[in-house]
Amino acid sequence: MADLIQPRTLKGFRDYPPELMIPREHLLEKARRVYRSYGFAPIDTPALEYAEILLGKGGAESDRQLYRFTDHGGRDVALRFDLTVPFARFAAMHIPKLGTPFKRYHMGPVWRGENTQHGRYREFWQCDFDTIGTTSNAADIETALVIHDLMAALGFERFRIHVNNRLVLNGLLEEVGLAGQTAAVLKALDKLPKIGPEAVRQEMVDQAGVAVAAAEQVLSLVQTAGTDAEALDRLQRDFGGNPKAADGIVRVRELLDVTRAAGVPEERLRLDLAIARGLDYYTGTVYETFLDD
Repeated sequence: MADLIQPRTLKGFRDYPPELMIPREHLLEKARRVYRSYGFAPIDTPALEYAEILLGKGGAESDRQLYRFTDHGGRDVALRFDLTVPFARFAAMHIPKLGTPFKRYHMGPVWRGENTQHGRYREFWQCDFDTIGTTSNAADIETALVIHDLMAALGFERFRIHVNNRLVLNGLLEEVGLAGQTAAVLKALDKLPKIGPEAVRQEMVDQAGVAVAAAEQVLSLVQTAGTDAEALDRLQRDFGGNPKAADGIVRVRELLDVTRAAGVPEERLRLDLAIARGLDYYTGTVYETFLDD
């Protein structure tokens, strides 16, 4: 007599019965409507990619979390860990035919073999939208508007979109003599909301090799008080002579002006000089959204 198979799911994976699937489908449809209202077109990519496509694109942590194996044809393959890297591969293959700028949205499952936590699984969905093939500030402004409209469409009322520009941060660091340590400093700075200024200061000193006085200066700069307009005026006065900072200040000021004119309340979209996004491929406008409740 054959052994009975115990019905169970893998650690980090879950079933979705109707009471979970119905709200999930509702959420995805809301997102789809917002993306399409701004002219973003849908694409999809395979769950499996050649491992070389994915390796090294999200850092050592992402490489460790890859579900990677050799398939029946002897090929080194892996499950996608996000939707951005497959989009880069997609663009390299199809953009000559599609043309630029190209605006796409992509919603689908991704897989990361990380330690499971409450509410965090090894298989989960991402809902991406991107514009590629342009450095126009209009594309970055549109991104902020999409984020705002998406959060509102999902029923959130108390949320804050924090925006910054890496050009501003890079210019500031150049002016205080930290141009050669930008990556390490920004990686530490990106942890400010989670670990606080004291721990960030210590990481800058211990791991980035930044002098204590310079670390204090950076933290003071990124925690500038006052309204957005006052902060930008202060940046213009103190760092406007740096070409990178000047370009970033112009772009942030225009983003804030246009989103205000479009009806986005000031309390929902604010300048936050501490928003860095630690990965190297962030070069312009950066965004983080927080739920107040």
